[in-house]
Amino acid sequence: MRVKSKALDWRIRAGEWIRRYGLAEVFGLAGALTGAWLVRVATGDAVASAYGGALGENVGYYGVIITREIAADARACRAAGGRYGVRSAAQTARNLLLEFGVAELLDTAVIRPLAMGIGARFLGDAWGVVAGKVAADIAFYVPVIAVYEMRRSRERRRAETIGSD
Repeated sequence: MRVKSKALDWRIRAGEWIRRYGLAEVFGLAGALTGAWLVRVATGDAVASAYGGALGENVGYYGVIITREIAADARACRAAGGRYGVRSAAQTARNLLLEFGVAELLDTAVIRPLAMGIGARFLGDAWGVVAGKVAADIAFYVPVIAVYEMRRSRERRRAETIGSD
């Protein structure tokens, strides 16, 4: 019985991760392909194109993540009878920085351009960017999901403490 509940727990969590990051990944992929293509056309350079892909992916990906996080936090503020102002926005930014900061810094500066550049070198621009993106995503999501789960666990404990008062 315990094994089933653990398996179910992981499926529930995986579903939550897909809902949280899935649409952002779609927009990130579109941004990566667009950014890599635009820079390749402008410069003709594969290395610059890889950085263009990484930058384009960030624009698409974080556009979705930041928009959703602000909307969710604003709804929570309104539901609690408050308003979403500067202090709430700072809290949103803090949470996002904790969740993505270190992983994003390594990802954008080194891992993703390298993976996309190697992919483009061996598989061509389009397939190489996609293959590089997938490889970099694996390295990116390990720490991101770990921090997200720690944050969610802390929020659940806080809610339980408040609920027991």
